[in-house]
Amino acid sequence: MVVKDQPLKAVCEILEKEYGIHFSYSRELVDLSRKVTVTAYQQRLRSLLEQLFAPEDIRFTRVGDQLVLQQIKRSTHTISGYVQDAVSGEKLPGATIYAPTLKQGTTTNQYGFFSLTTVKDSNSLIISYVGYEPALLPLDGQTNRILLVPLRPLASLQEVVVSGTDKTRLQDQTQMSKVHLPLAAVKSMPRLLGEADVMRTLQSMPGVGGGMDGVGGLHVRGGSPDQNLILMDGTPVFNFSHFFGVYSLLNAEMVKSADLYKGAFPARFGGRLSSVVDISLKDGDMRNYHGDVAVGMISAKINVEGPIVKDKTSFIVSARRSYPDLLYNAAANMEDDAGNKGTVYAYFYDVNVKVNHIFSPKDRIFLSLYKGEDNLSIKGMVDSTADQAGRITENSRFQLGWGNTIGAIRWNHIYNTRLFSNVSANYSQYAFKTEYGFQYNMPSTGQASDLYGKYFSRMKNVGVKIDFDYRPTPNHAIRFGAAGIAHYFKPGLMDLADKGPNPVIPLDTMKKGLDIRGTEMLLYGEDDWRLTENLYANIGVHLSGFLVEGRFYHSLQPRLGLRYMLPHNWAVKASYTHMNQYIHLLSNNGTSLPTDIWVPSTQRVAPMLSRQVAAGIAKTSTNGVFEFSLEGYYKAMYNMIEYVNNNSILTSNLERWDENVALGKGWSYGGEAMIRKQKGSTTGWIGYTLAWSTRQFPDINQGRIFPYKYDHRHDVEIVLTQQIGKHWEASASWHFTTGSPLTLPVSSYHGAGTASPWDPGSGVDVSVDRYGGRYNYRAENVHRLDVGISHTKQKKHWSRTWNLSVFNVYNQKNPFIYYMKRDEEEKQRYLSKVTVMPILPSITYSIKF
Repeated sequence: MVVKDQPLKAVCEILEKEYGIHFSYSRELVDLSRKVTVTAYQQRLRSLLEQLFAPEDIRFTRVGDQLVLQQIKRSTHTISGYVQDAVSGEKLPGATIYAPTLKQGTTTNQYGFFSLTTVKDSNSLIISYVGYEPALLPLDGQTNRILLVPLRPLASLQEVVVSGTDKTRLQDQTQMSKVHLPLAAVKSMPRLLGEADVMRTLQSMPGVGGGMDGVGGLHVRGGSPDQNLILMDGTPVFNFSHFFGVYSLLNAEMVKSADLYKGAFPARFGGRLSSVVDISLKDGDMRNYHGDVAVGMISAKINVEGPIVKDKTSFIVSARRSYPDLLYNAAANMEDDAGNKGTVYAYFYDVNVKVNHIFSPKDRIFLSLYKGEDNLSIKGMVDSTADQAGRITENSRFQLGWGNTIGAIRWNHIYNTRLFSNVSANYSQYAFKTEYGFQYNMPSTGQASDLYGKYFSRMKNVGVKIDFDYRPTPNHAIRFGAAGIAHYFKPGLMDLADKGPNPVIPLDTMKKGLDIRGTEMLLYGEDDWRLTENLYANIGVHLSGFLVEGRFYHSLQPRLGLRYMLPHNWAVKASYTHMNQYIHLLSNNGTSLPTDIWVPSTQRVAPMLSRQVAAGIAKTSTNGVFEFSLEGYYKAMYNMIEYVNNNSILTSNLERWDENVALGKGWSYGGEAMIRKQKGSTTGWIGYTLAWSTRQFPDINQGRIFPYKYDHRHDVEIVLTQQIGKHWEASASWHFTTGSPLTLPVSSYHGAGTASPWDPGSGVDVSVDRYGGRYNYRAENVHRLDVGISHTKQKKHWSRTWNLSVFNVYNQKNPFIYYMKRDEEEKQRYLSKVTVMPILPSITYSIKF
């Protein structure tokens, strides 16, 4: 008899037919679902039965013409502890712990903690993590205490590749629609201006877009940037970009790992509709001092970490600053053919500090601080002949600044081998400010003005949360918790005045502002449950409420994920997710900019909500070289907001902003496929997305459904990394996206009009546009190739790396913004585009010590 990879129940049915025997057992007490492989030739029945049932702890007894099966009760014990870097003591989230005896395993949580219940006669556990040597942990005498399992980093670049044995296989994860990025994967991508970047790496995944070149933002499965919950060590971040999306908020050297959830959201997450980006930061080396310094063409950074008290307290500090304002002032002084002059200053900085202290084997505390700002300043002057009587002089200045301030304190506590908790308190603030000045002087008429404008907006959160991680049995992994969040909104304060002695047009000082508070509360619970040998489920519920302006909104959000194992190690997965979002982002029609403002739900504008279903298949090849996944999804969204009548932030009264928006519905659906090579000198992936994203508003586009601005029909990503010997690494990524929808006029009237109500005789040419529908035109397709190569050399006490990267290798002129331009000679208007990201080579030199 030869049986390969079949359930034990099927083998028993074969034996009943061949030997004329009958098995009697209770399906509730005896588990025959485990798959076995048997090869038996001329073997005695008793010997064959012992071979089948002994490994499964099943006893058989003959009673008459029946064989009665009984499950042997075996005593168990629970193993728990932390998996950490053997050199630095850094805890490793997402490490795999596998028990060969049980053919079961688990993974560490985001703090590196694990808990696994095994039978007492289990010999050992296998522990592995990406970029580290797997370890074998003997279990003799290891019970009833908290273990510290050290893993040694792999020594060479050639070895630091994602290995199929170093992580949980796709078919073994109930969670779908998830991308896990260790730091090694982020650093292997081509580097724009010499910087490895977490968000840019995530944008290269199927179902994820990053907007146009030069614009920050993350668009996941047709959603808008405000529908992404970005967590930095558990603290929400409201704007994650520097330099209009060229850099991310975080220095990559601070990042330990990042998890992106595109759907099938676990119940512990809530508050956004489209995605969750959960970023874990490094804790700092507990044993040795070391760091790195990197200098590029427009920015420099430094990272230092080490022990404050060895094996007790550690710190890590990271600082980064760009310096175009220091190096390129001469180049920034520009003059065009008309004699117009201008100067541009721009820079950003950010600072990260984290302290980690161990009070006892069961207690740890973390303190995290972040501060970052961007500043852009443009000064210009025009000096031109206005008429025969004199000259007109004009001076203008514009300043834009935005930034984040973040702080958090967290306490980890282990109650026993099965129960772990994390208590956290955090603070997050995002603010931006614009200032505008314009001086005008016409000596011939005596007219002069000195215009000044200021616009300011701020949002901040203060939150407390407690999370529990409970592992009662090998078949259950339970998480539950509660949180409270106080939201403070000051969405706009505008001041506009003419301070000149003789204003051209009288202006009133206008101030508009709000000061709104909202309180959010939530409870959640989820269970990763093994129902049978082949069927797994993640079942959860997220209950939340939001109190604002005397109104209380509440929501019950069920979550369900299913996984069923097919023959040949294929997994079929499905999920249903309900999400609510209590805050909105008011955005100008078009691109996402730092000046977009956050506002809460109100009496008129209810919270957004979505319902998403997804299904797919996944597999990691037997040798661990390739991963393959295919998913389809459908997402319905309600209470979407959109400005009506071409209003924008600057033209609307923010005190009554909810009267200037329309409420409607949205739909996103499509499919995503990805094949990924994880082992060998050549690694990378190919991803493809076919997607639709539409909206419908009763008061917009005559109530007809229209494609939304984040509707991209096709998206292709190709990423390759090549290790060349021990010192060289080359990488390339190519990206293609179908063009975005635009709203353009279908006709226009051009003629004479009145320049000023105070001077009816003055005439000026005016244009009046007629629009046929919302997002009625498709922009051109976007594509780009980025390449990079690095050379690393190890010295006695330090290493150095040269990196050469080229962004947009073939200088593709991808659009940043479109506008209508008029040809005065032809008396016609045509569509023109502005490109801001041409080919950009960069060289970066870095050292590690």
